[in-house]
This record gives sequence, C-alpha cells and structure tokens, in this order.
Amino acid sequence: MSLTTDEIEVRDFVVNQKNGVKGLVDFLTLTTLPSPYIQPPQERFTSDKILLGSPVPVIDVSNWNEPHVAREICHAASKLGLFQIVNHGIAPAEFKGVIAAARGFFELPAEERRRYWRGSSVSETAWLTTSFNPCIESVLEWRDFLKFEYLPQRHDFAATWPSVCKEQVIDHFKRIKPITERILNILINNLNTIIDESNKETLMGTMRMNFNYYPKCPEPSLAIGTGRHSDINTLTLLLQEDGVLSSLYARATEDGDKWIHVPPIPGAIVVNIGDVLQILSNDRYRSVEHCVVVNKYCSRVSIPVFCGPVHDSVIEPLPEVLDKNNEMARYRKIVYSDYLKFFFGRPHDGKKTIESIKLP
Repeated sequence: MSLTTDEIEVRDFVVNQKNGVKGLVDFLTLTTLPSPYIQPPQERFTSDKILLGSPVPVIDVSNWNEPHVAREICHAASKLGLFQIVNHGIAPAEFKGVIAAARGFFELPAEERRRYWRGSSVSETAWLTTSFNPCIESVLEWRDFLKFEYLPQRHDFAATWPSVCKEQVIDHFKRIKPITERILNILINNLNTIIDESNKETLMGTMRMNFNYYPKCPEPSLAIGTGRHSDINTLTLLLQEDGVLSSLYARATEDGDKWIHVPPIPGAIVVNIGDVLQILSNDRYRSVEHCVVVNKYCSRVSIPVFCGPVHDSVIEPLPEVLDKNNEMARYRKIVYSDYLKFFFGRPHDGKKTIESIKLP
C-alpha cells in the first residue's frame, strides 16, 4: 500500500523505525520533497555556483616510478586537494562488481537491511544509517550508507557482513590498500620524510568503506545528498558509479563559493586529501571541501575508502616540515579521537573541524 507523507511522521519513519531514505522512496508516494529534507536557501546547490573550465586533474599511474607521476600528485594535492587516477591496475570488471554488490545490499528487503542499523547491528564492523548525524541535524541529507571497518588482524571481522556483498568488500579493501600506500608514500616523501613504524599508524592505521546510496529525489534542487564537508582522515579513494553526471562537486578555492564538477570516468579512482594531511603538512596540502547533489530520475551509488589514523594518534604538523622551512605550526596538536568527536558531534558544516584547531 502506498502512503503519503501526510500519513506518517517522516523523521520517525526514516530514523527511529530504521527505514532510511531508501524505505521512504520504496513505500511512500513522493511527488514533493518531505519537509525534513528541504535545505535552507543558503545551503542549496545552484548552477551559478559551478565554475566552468577548471577540470579535475586525471593522472595516469601506469608507471608509478615515472617522476612526473609524483609531481602531478603533489601538485594536485597542494592546489585543489583532489585528483583522479587511471591505469592503477584494478580491472573495470572488479569496480563494476563492487558497485553491483552495493546496489545488491540496498535492494534487500527492508527487514534484512534493518538488521544492520547502527546501534543494533548484527555486526560489530558493519552498520547502516541515514543522512550524516540524524539525531542532531535539523535538515536531513538524502542518503543512506552502510559502513564497513577493515580489521584483517581479526580472523572473524567480516563473519556477519551481508552475504550479498561480503566477498566484494573484502576484495576491494585488499585492492585499494596498496594503491593508498603508493600515494601516501609519494605525498609524505615530498614533505621531507618517510613512512615508517613511527608514523604508520597515524597515516594509515585504519581503513573504512562506505556504500553510499542516493535514491531518486522528487525535488533535487531543494535537497542535498551529502552536505559540504572535508574528510577528516588522511586520504580517501572513491569509486563513482558510471553514467550519473552532475553529482560530486569540490570547492574550487578556499575562499569564495565556486565549485568544480568531478565527473565519473570509467575505471578511475577519485582521490581526495583529508584534514589529517593538511595538518601534518602545515597547509602544504589542502583537504578539499566537497558535496553531493541528487537526481530526479535515477539513484546513484558511490564507494569511498577512508584511510586514516588510529584513535589515539596525536595529530600535529610534522617537525620535518617545520624545520625544513623554519616556520611556525599553524595547528595545535590534538588526539585524533577528540577530532572525530568534534566532527561527528555536528552536522556537515564545511571545514569547521579543522578551523577549530587552527592557531591564530
């Protein structure tokens, strides 16, 4: 039976009853955007904000040892904080497999998806939720996501993951990890240091993955899929589903409100710098603010892998950077768990988290 939004309390249905926005579009008749999803005018993404003629760099990494590869990666990390890589060694069929696995999960019956809802998930290392932080957001984001934590040191870490996608998720983690290590090595070497046992847990002690699902939206101009934010980890490697254009946007410059489209390129991985690298590099690298808009005619899947510090890591500008350039630290030191707490205790709000530890 189809219901209308007048017949239910939307936020309760989506969040408390664990249906997510996927349940909303599956079971309700939606011709207008429900009020909990209507963004205030200043947060709506409009075409006048798009900067044309500034393409995101696409870097061919078929030979990682070519000097120009390192130069291009470091330049993109410094100027935009985002780039795409191609010819990285992962076959297109493997990308399609993990995208299909993500869609497979969200096509499961609602009662099966609810088994993984955050706070009552059958798995300690996989959980489903909606929006960003629905308990504190006054306006919800038009997105559900299933998050996985990669803990290969525990033999049973994936034992209760959904069977429809477990194998593909494990394989994708394994394929992405060495690519992440290569990029981080290039970026850290450029800062006059190396990755070793003293800093490895700070740079890449954790790996997590999202299955982001953005359903069709009746009034996309009033909604947002993921609000503007920068990632708070070290490095993010993202798969975009082929064919869904005008979805991911990155802020063109630190000041001003212009955005660059990040188009889906078959077989490409989008790489973006997180706050941790901006802090460690003392602003040599830029964590990029980005957002996702939604579509009236089709749903969309994206799959980011987040590489970051362990929770008790202390984050501060690297002494090698400060010593080499004889400069003062621009950020105060902070335990990463406190940084996470600040970020997840608020709605998406641009780069407020990194700004909170910036020194005057």
